[in-house]
Amino acid sequence: MRLLSIPPMKQRLTQIAICFIFLFLSGGYGYAQQQFKWVKGGGTNEDLSSDPSSEFEQTRYLCTDQDGNVYALSQVGDNSIFADTFVRLEGAYGSDENVLLTSYTCNGQMRWAKLIASSEFECIPYGIAADNLGHIYVAGFFTNATLYIGYDTTITGLAYEDEGLIQFDTSGQFKWVRYVGDNTMASLDGSYSFGSTLTTDANNSVHFLNYMKHGVHITPTETSIGGTYELIYNTAGTMVSSNRIDLDSEWYLNSVVIDPVTNKLYASGQINQGIFGGMLTDTFFAAAFDASRHLLWQYFCGHGDDDGIVGVTLDQSKHLHFVGDAQSPTLDTTRFSFNGDSVSNTHYPYYDMAVILTTDTNGHPEWIKHFDGDLAINGLISITQLSNNKIAAAGGFEGHITDGTVGLTTMPGYGSSPYIVILDSGGNLLTIQQAYGNGTDNEAETITSDKVGNIYFGGDVTDSIFGAAIPAYYSVGGNTDFFVMKYGVDCSCTSSPLASYSDTGTHHTIGVTYTGTTTGIDSVVWNFGDGFTAIGATNTHTYAAAGTYHVCVTVYTECGMDERCGNFVVDSPTHVFVSNLAGGDIRVFPNPSKDELNVSGLQENTAYQLFSVTGVEVESGNLDQAITTIPMQNISTGVYLLELIGLSGERNMVRVVKD
Repeated sequence: MRLLSIPPMKQRLTQIAICFIFLFLSGGYGYAQQQFKWVKGGGTNEDLSSDPSSEFEQTRYLCTDQDGNVYALSQVGDNSIFADTFVRLEGAYGSDENVLLTSYTCNGQMRWAKLIASSEFECIPYGIAADNLGHIYVAGFFTNATLYIGYDTTITGLAYEDEGLIQFDTSGQFKWVRYVGDNTMASLDGSYSFGSTLTTDANNSVHFLNYMKHGVHITPTETSIGGTYELIYNTAGTMVSSNRIDLDSEWYLNSVVIDPVTNKLYASGQINQGIFGGMLTDTFFAAAFDASRHLLWQYFCGHGDDDGIVGVTLDQSKHLHFVGDAQSPTLDTTRFSFNGDSVSNTHYPYYDMAVILTTDTNGHPEWIKHFDGDLAINGLISITQLSNNKIAAAGGFEGHITDGTVGLTTMPGYGSSPYIVILDSGGNLLTIQQAYGNGTDNEAETITSDKVGNIYFGGDVTDSIFGAAIPAYYSVGGNTDFFVMKYGVDCSCTSSPLASYSDTGTHHTIGVTYTGTTTGIDSVVWNFGDGFTAIGATNTHTYAAAGTYHVCVTVYTECGMDERCGNFVVDSPTHVFVSNLAGGDIRVFPNPSKDELNVSGLQENTAYQLFSVTGVEVESGNLDQAITTIPMQNISTGVYLLELIGLSGERNMVRVVKD
């Protein structure tokens, strides 16, 4: 039986503190019905600080699956490991540091747990990812002699240390493990990784990006020459390709994202200080690679060796978002610089500054958002993409932080606290919230989200951690424990919201009307695809230039959120065509046409207009089920745009050619 000894006075003071925070401090600035829902954690009572190379117990990586379950990959010790319903009293299998994979429902119930441990040296987590086919991938440094995966899998005969990739299904069943190298002494020297990261692509392949020294046997016929390699595996565990990233061997990648359309790879990285030594500047960077992994661009963070961008994501509109922090290397104002743009800690000049950097896909800065701190602990470490081009980031701070308008303050005597921020595509702050930690080390290391807008973040906690009115998690002892916390909506709702809309277009102005779920709506948000947003059930928007615009509406309720999108084609500054509002199965033929165009499939009387590609009207009239022919004899040869307009304003645009 697991017993946690919590002094009654401590319990009472914590309850009072929670009520005080909830009623008077509010914890931040928010939107919709999202709030802290639960916190889970685990670890051992070990003091790991006696070994300078040891990492404290913490959640390193998070991901979610298609069903809304969350998976946490954590570093733990080896003696009496506790995590919710998972208990291992007799210790691990020999190594001082081990990996614990835990899975929770969106309501916070533990589904299963898998301890990944070695008979000798440490196991270290490097990344976690989920595909769309029900697979969970775990990357790590899994070492020596015998590897234990849960209580049901034992792998023997591992003579030397190696990088590994493990696949589970979403129910926790072990499927396979693949090692980098051939497990020889040369592999021991070559594959000891200084940086690895993991992601999946649109084809459900998993990409294991691994920094390797010279000499590792990647395949029986390929040996590393040093640098970062991208190893791609299919769902069966077959390595389908291995490719050295076009990057100097002194640098490695610590966070990557793959564009699902172009297959380009965007990354944050840093110098391998363990081998090459640090530099005052140019320590951290962002980079882009084409589909063959040739370097497209690389820009560094200036001013100091602690100016770091450590996380990256890509939104639906192809904006890159990076997070990190900046510190003053001397008694100078803390600044953050990237590719010609910079910001400074204007409120507390000599202290840390958390940073969110947004660029286009060419690395040109679009905006930099910063949160100024008044103490030496403040930074954002991880970032995740939300719907409607919003982003959420997580980190930790102590003291007071502010963006100049909204701020957070840790409780006196409670040490550092994890916090999260949510921003829209223009860098406007939508939410800033903190979880309150008691003890010295309480910071978020990782963040993820699910398809209905729930946010999960995790890291380390020294004593206890809580958010607003949810019950606290209390550490089992030792330096730190790991924790996982949810910020979102209840999963016990009877139905999720469904977003939909109708629209009309007149010239270059579009009108939109929300037609989705109406019960319990908190807000309706529109994104018009050109950088402009609006709220409310009905809106109009005018476009300044021709082009195709991806328009989305997002509805928020206490049961979650939903989003629907469509494309608007603005052919010229004076005409807009709505391509996603075809009424019925309409066919226009023959196309190309010589004497006449035939239109079939009309469900009602329909007006038509024929425009040249420069926007000049050359023909107009009306069609019905009897009159379905448009004369073309007097139309000049060329390309035209035919607009069909229904009785209720629905429009459909077709490109036609006159021979």
